[in-house]
This record gives sequence, C-alpha cells and structure tokens, in this order.
Amino acid sequence: MKKNILKDLSSSIFYDKKYTLFSMIGDDVISFLDRMSTNDINQKTSSKTVITNNKGSIVDIISYKVIDQSKIIFVSVTNSKKSIDYMTKHVIIDDVEFKVLSEVNKFVVYSNSNQEELEFSKDVSLFNFDKTFKGINRFEVFMPESETNSIDLSLYKELSLEEKNLADIELEYVNYDRSMTKVNPLELGYIDLISFAKGCYVGQEVIARLHNYQKVSKEIVKFRSNDEVEINSEIKVNSKFIGRVMSVQKFSNEFVGLCLIRKKYKDLVSNSEISF
Repeated sequence: MKKNILKDLSSSIFYDKKYTLFSMIGDDVISFLDRMSTNDINQKTSSKTVITNNKGSIVDIISYKVIDQSKIIFVSVTNSKKSIDYMTKHVIIDDVEFKVLSEVNKFVVYSNSNQEELEFSKDVSLFNFDKTFKGINRFEVFMPESETNSIDLSLYKELSLEEKNLADIELEYVNYDRSMTKVNPLELGYIDLISFAKGCYVGQEVIARLHNYQKVSKEIVKFRSNDEVEINSEIKVNSKFIGRVMSVQKFSNEFVGLCLIRKKYKDLVSNSEISF
C-alpha cells in the first residue's frame, strides 16, 4: 500500500452493526462449551473460541463471557445461529439450553493502550482483545444500546468501513466469514484462541497434529492486484490453483487484501506474480 494505514490508527473506533446476543444456560454449560470449542473455557472466562468440526475446520467463532457456573453469554462473529444449530446436535444428556437475549452493538477499537486502560472496558457486555501488531491493539466490543452511551466518542477517531478494512489488512487480521469453507483456525492465524493444554474437543486431534508436527501448509499473506477480486476468489500461478482471497478492499486504483496461500508460493504473492 502506498501509505502507512497504521500511522494514525491509535485511538480509533469503528461502529460495525447490530449482533444477536445469545445465552447458554444449565449446569453443564462450561464443560459443554469446553468440549465443543478450541479455547479453555475454565481458564478464560471472557474471550473468543472457535467451534470446529471433526475435521478441524471452522464451523463458527464466538465471543463469549462466563457469567457464572450455569450461564454463558455469547455472540457469533458470523451473526448467525450456525454455531447453535451445530452445538445443539451434540447435546446428548447435557443440561444445556440456548436462548436469544437481545441485540447488541458491535464496535472495533484500535489503540496503543491495553484493555485495562480503556475507560469503557470493565462493565460492557463483551470485551475481547484480538491482536497486537506494530504497537496497535485491536479489540472488539459488544454492548446494548443502554451501555453505548458509556463511550465518549470524542476520544476516538471514527473510521469508515474502508479505513477499518485497510487497518485489518495491515494487521493481518482475518475477519472470518461463513462463506469461508474447509479452513482451520491455525491457517487463519487464530492460534491464540486455541488451548493445547486442555482436554479433548471436537476436532482437537486434527488441530493438535497439524500444530505439533508443523503440518500447516497454508498461511495468510497480503496481496495487491489490479484485478477486481472478492472473498473466496481463486488465486493461481500459471493456471494452477494455490489459494483463495480471505479479505479484500479497493484502495486507490488497485485491490489489496489477505489471501490464504500455500506456503511454498508465498514469495510469488508478495511479488505480485499471481493471477485471479
């Protein structure tokens, strides 16, 4: 890109859209979510976790908060019931019930401060740290309308959708989209959402094997192109398929984005020796 998007990114905020807030209630909610997803729900009471299938592919990603031993609130990053529909199929004798609670507003915050230093981080419904890159921290905040007034927007630069997309591309942060199929969390860089110390969960054997034996064959790489592309567009070298577009934004007279590429072709993407 021709300018440093991150240069003035600190203390910036983007209002995304409204999301549905769900609850999971019952005596077995913590153990159930722990065996259905990648993170350690017993240790991390407020975070993100990846719902995976038995092949280790992503079904959905949820932001969650443990309220107590019998209640968890959560939001699907795809803003759908996909994770609930999938998890419901795995409820056997577990005391677990899913409910729709309300709508919440989502904000993405970029700051060089840590979570504790952000004034509104303590009392909102869901507050999750995502990534640090070149001194910039990325957070996602979900809160009902009544809590939104706790944000003093005058303290932040409000970003447009284009600016937010470009920032995430510079951060090499992939916003998971439900159209992305047959991808695993290691490929998309979600290693911080995976516990390699906890017990079994659906897809655990595949993910552990990929990690322990360094078998992850793809990685996220920035690209730029004069061709118009969209999410899931195929990337080719000499007509050979080598990966797919994961995010894209038009910038000036070109398209920039992130692609999931076979590692051995990484340099070709960096040098723009690819086609779509």
